[in-house]
Amino acid sequence: MNEVVFKTLKQKDFIVKSFVLKVATELNLSLSDTILLIYLSNQEVPILDVDNIVLTTYLKEEQVLESFQKLVGLGLIENKVEKNADGKLAEVISLDNLIQNVTQDITTGIKKKSQIDIYGLIEEEFGRPISSMEVSIIDKWCKEFDPDMIKEALKEAVYNNAKSFKYIESILYTWKEKGYKSASDIHKGFIEYSNKSEKNDLYDYNWVDED
Repeated sequence: MNEVVFKTLKQKDFIVKSFVLKVATELNLSLSDTILLIYLSNQEVPILDVDNIVLTTYLKEEQVLESFQKLVGLGLIENKVEKNADGKLAEVISLDNLIQNVTQDITTGIKKKSQIDIYGLIEEEFGRPISSMEVSIIDKWCKEFDPDMIKEALKEAVYNNAKSFKYIESILYTWKEKGYKSASDIHKGFIEYSNKSEKNDLYDYNWVDED
């Protein structure tokens, strides 16, 4: 029998803690994200040992790194420097934020469900995972704009074949300058504009270049 397979089969099974499933379900985490959380929650001292994670979870290296960045971006885990058993400083992964927020309402303790939906929508429309930096940008938007406005701006960007965070942000700030605070305000604004012009499609109107 292959030695790697033999050692893998001899390892203890992971314990899937219910709070991890709760977080994964309510935040709509991917399978890779969930597997990495399960792995980390089963480690006495969690560290980002990519080789061991790949070996024991069967995830690919790029999946591990992408999920790690996403979990950090969501505030579920964080890197900390602590003293190890030998008294030396070492980098470890803290699950404190995850555990603390489980005792609260997960949707308000970490991210609103609508905000998580936005992550998924953008990934779907862009056809790729979002980076940790892009997660931070979305976080900033969600603190400043109604989630439905962000979704409308995404639709506008997709319609105009301008799938970029810069374009979406330009639309959002254009709407802010107009005093729009909700998707309803956007639709009312377009109706007022369309009554004065020949435009009859919300997404056919170029908000960014409009004077």
